Amino acid sequence: MISFNKIFKNSLVLAGITLALFFALYFYFALNGTVSVKEYYTYSFFICCFVVLPLYAIYCFLSILIVARSKAKNYKEIEDLMTFKQGFKIGFYTVFFAGVISLLTIFVFFNTYGEWAQDSLKQGLLDTFTANMSDPKTSKDIVAFRNSEAYKTLNLFTVKNFFGLFSIFLSFYIAISALFSQFLKKRVF
Repeated sequence: MISFNKIFKNSLVLAGITLALFFALYFYFALNGTVSVKEYYTYSFFICCFVVLPLYAIYCFLSILIVARSKAKNYKEIEDLMTFKQGFKIGFYTVFFAGVISLLTIFVFFNTYGEWAQDSLKQGLLDTFTANMSDPKTSKDIVAFRNSEAYKTLNLFTVKNFFGLFSIFLSFYIAISALFSQFLKKRVF
């Protein structure tokens, strides 16, 4: 069975990759004056949905597959093969710890040193909504909100938003861990 230290080391690697992507985009935006706030928001959204989530799914699958294969090499009885519970623990803990580490780091960063980047993300979000609105009244409401006091004090990275976002990611972690564990349990290679 894989040890907790190995799971945590794998989580640190995955969190490191996530944070490297995050800070690479941040520095690209900060140092490149040609990137608009709307593009920064779009790139952030793209990386989160189409790079990080598949990366976590692949990493989860590979960590479960490695354990399933190692148990299948030395098995004598069917009970020696990887169970659903073992696979789920390995996959879930790996992506869970990586997600917690990376999300906490990102939220702390945006609430301390990256406040101007958070403002850029807010502007990019509203620019994206405004550009894609077919209803002129809603567009005017967004422009009015942008000029209001509530917009100036809006914080996208609050504790409430952190737990809301993390619950969505947690559902994803549970789903992929359960799927891959079910698929790879008691598997002989």
